[in-house]
Amino acid sequence: MEKRQASSWHTVEELIDIGYQYSRVVMMNECHAGWFRCIRTRRIGQRILPVAHQLGVRYLAMEALYSPVTKEANRTRILPSNAWGYLEQPEMRSFIQTALDLGWTLITYEADFEQEPPDLSSLQRNNWREEQQAEHLITALNSLSETARLLVWCGNNHHTKALIPIRDGEPGDFCALMGYHFRLKSGIDPFVIDQGVTVEWPDAKKVGYKQWLKEITPTLVTFGGTAGFLAKEAPACLPVCPGNDAYVVSLDNAMEEWIPTGMQ
Repeated sequence: MEKRQASSWHTVEELIDIGYQYSRVVMMNECHAGWFRCIRTRRIGQRILPVAHQLGVRYLAMEALYSPVTKEANRTRILPSNAWGYLEQPEMRSFIQTALDLGWTLITYEADFEQEPPDLSSLQRNNWREEQQAEHLITALNSLSETARLLVWCGNNHHTKALIPIRDGEPGDFCALMGYHFRLKSGIDPFVIDQGVTVEWPDAKKVGYKQWLKEITPTLVTFGGTAGFLAKEAPACLPVCPGNDAYVVSLDNAMEEWIPTGMQ
């Protein structure tokens, strides 16, 4: 009989606790597609910050940050009002400001696209970016104490530790994501939490999950609508990725659009 339920459910706070028992680096994602984003994934991020703080975390590395904003925010303890793009979106600002209010230090690790080598294929360009992100994270981590704990906040599946085969690509084509490069180059195995399994991605067909979500709705309701499980405890109907350690699923999966002020 196919296992349709996770064998053990956890609150998101419990997953964070488990994560830092496993590794000094926990990576968690939000879900966005262009200017669409799943607000729930960011609110969950804000929700777990006090727990991570109790566990000794004082550093938040974010893919969405860029250097001038990061420097000013760390100096003033306030996210600048002129921060652009994702940093203009209200729930993202609340998330970051909560970290600043806790006294955390923000770290930027995005690739410097002005340094991108010329004449790269699309796959090469993507892999270059992922490797750059990992190297920047490692440099930042090496500047901290050997016991410092880090929360890495990325978009979508950048934190996945496994090589991802390329659909419609040549045999042997793989996408090596930030999480893969980080583990390979740092020697640190981060604990990776994925929030995207039940998100309603634009133009994506999630028919296969509709019945599963109905089945687990009573369980999720007891957790306030959102809960998680370890990858090793995942239900058989869930196509888990070998590069993830835990999953967060929810009844709140909508993607909502926000257009930056300068583009309206």
